[in-house]
Amino acid sequence: MEPDFPIPHGFRWQYDLIRFIQSWHISWLHPLLGAGTWLGVEGFYVVALPFVFWAVNKRLGLRLAYIFLCSMYLNSWLKDFFQIARPAGVPGIRFAHLSTASGYSMPSGHAQGTATFWVVVGRCLRRRWVWPLIALLLFLIGFSRVYFGLHWPLDVLVGWGIGLLVAIVGWWMGEWWTYRSFPFQVQMALALIIPAALLVLHNGPSAARYGSLLLGIGAGAVMEAKYLDVQLPSEWWRRACAVIIGMAGLIALQWLIKWPSDGFVWVLLRDGLTGLWGTLGAPWVFERCGLYQRAAATA
Repeated sequence: MEPDFPIPHGFRWQYDLIRFIQSWHISWLHPLLGAGTWLGVEGFYVVALPFVFWAVNKRLGLRLAYIFLCSMYLNSWLKDFFQIARPAGVPGIRFAHLSTASGYSMPSGHAQGTATFWVVVGRCLRRRWVWPLIALLLFLIGFSRVYFGLHWPLDVLVGWGIGLLVAIVGWWMGEWWTYRSFPFQVQMALALIIPAALLVLHNGPSAARYGSLLLGIGAGAVMEAKYLDVQLPSEWWRRACAVIIGMAGLIALQWLIKWPSDGFVWVLLRDGLTGLWGTLGAPWVFERCGLYQRAAATA
């Protein structure tokens, strides 16, 4: 049946596919896909990225944060470049009013972000049995965006492709960087110049947040490696306590800087300090509390 309203060129097959998918009436499908779409929200990464750095592996955590944030910066730039509207509001398409839907549609941030994050995690784990689970998770999250009318199918396909590409290239660059011993001044210069250049190239609200986070994370990591160089302890309870303290610091920081104003400058300041807390402030607190020790002390 032909729709009684104009559809942009190349979108008819996407419209029909969304309508077909949304015609399914399976009782367990809605809550399952609802759980899947929430795995790609900002709150998940706010917990997951610091957790990896504070309690799993500092090098992996830093690499994961850099690759993921660069991927999301690129996603923000591409959305503003293509400026494709979401299918929400198109007659015949049901739209789930979730707080995870805002801005433009192409490419899907959920699809790209999860592909980037979990492919890097899979490369780190180096276990074949992990990849089918990752593929299933990525499909679940991407499919949920179409099922709930939050994205066109092509948004998800492009998001998957870009996320995979960024993860592979980012991992390779991380491996290259690991085996280079640059002086402190060079590392600090790169940690400051690269995010600053990203902020100049594209300073949209989302892109500015990612650039500011990269600035704080990078500068903090360089200073932590030179002046602290804490080692993660073997006792799980020490790592658990560190995560609790670190998360409490993040929450306090977000609230304190949000209190004066929600303006653009305050957002940049908040996210820059958030990154600095994650890689420098929190490790310093962990060391002062006796949870972690410096490498020199354990040598």
